[in-house]
Amino acid sequence: MFSSLRSTAKLAAISLFDPLGSLVWRKTPAELGLTPQADAGRPELGDAIVLPAVRDAAPGRWRLQLEARAGAKGQVLLSYRVLPRFELSLSLLSAGSSGAMIAAGEPLLLVLRGQDYGVPLTNWVARAPQLSLRDSRGELVASPKAEAGARTATGILISDEPGALIARFSLPAAGEYRLTAQHQFRATAKPLQAELLLHAAAPKAALALSGLRLEQQAGAAGVCVRAVLFDFAVSVATAGNYACNISLVGPAGSRMVSASSMLAAGAGRISVRVGADKLAALGGPLTALARVGLIRFGPSEAGLVAELQEVALSAEQANELRAVYMAVCRP
Repeated sequence: MFSSLRSTAKLAAISLFDPLGSLVWRKTPAELGLTPQADAGRPELGDAIVLPAVRDAAPGRWRLQLEARAGAKGQVLLSYRVLPRFELSLSLLSAGSSGAMIAAGEPLLLVLRGQDYGVPLTNWVARAPQLSLRDSRGELVASPKAEAGARTATGILISDEPGALIARFSLPAAGEYRLTAQHQFRATAKPLQAELLLHAAAPKAALALSGLRLEQQAGAAGVCVRAVLFDFAVSVATAGNYACNISLVGPAGSRMVSASSMLAAGAGRISVRVGADKLAALGGPLTALARVGLIRFGPSEAGLVAELQEVALSAEQANELRAVYMAVCRP
């Protein structure tokens, strides 16, 4: 419970009594923290006095007693807030946070925050909160993982907000969903829960790795690989200019490659070329694509429309890339 008051009457003392009638404290305005009328915002309201917060307040009627100086008269305005001991809150960093319709398959970023009497908590997670995404039938669809200091596949920090946890997820198909977070705070009898109701429209795009192709050349040392082309099957709801970005991560580092194409509405294809120099710089053969994103460019509906995380290669593709790594064209 947090409160403050404004008074045009000069006060000698203020006392607070709990629901049992016991005196909690009695202090002068100076002891509480007085901002004189002349220095306070809206001076016509009088002196500003901050009252100390009451934590873990017992239920019942609390009483505040004001003692005016001899002969003092005026008006008193009291404001207060009653805040819970701990709170969980959920919000979206993308799509629904701006009121825009969420499309099925669209990458979403969730922010999970904890508060103690309205004050943001930092380093509050000894055990990660449980997240669950359920469809309109109540069936579990996904269990996103919320983490502090979350970064993109290329190492960029998503949010530096102290205490904020980030989770990545998407809604798999059109329909209604309920996203629930649950966490057990210390000094709470049972876990606290926060929920978001989400609605997904038809997907804007679909993206899938369809195969690999090699670009080779013959030389004095034999045939070597100049590049690998990753072929993606795509399906977009709106025709336009699209780019496909791939994040490649290997033992020695990471590289980002991309390709763009004008796509008609419906099924199509984008091929992304990865040069031999980039393959060699990874320090080892690829077994997965760290991230693949499909981005739409244009005056409307611009932005990321589909995303794949940790795209595992088939055994055949992984073996092929292992052989490619040994056979890339080197200077």
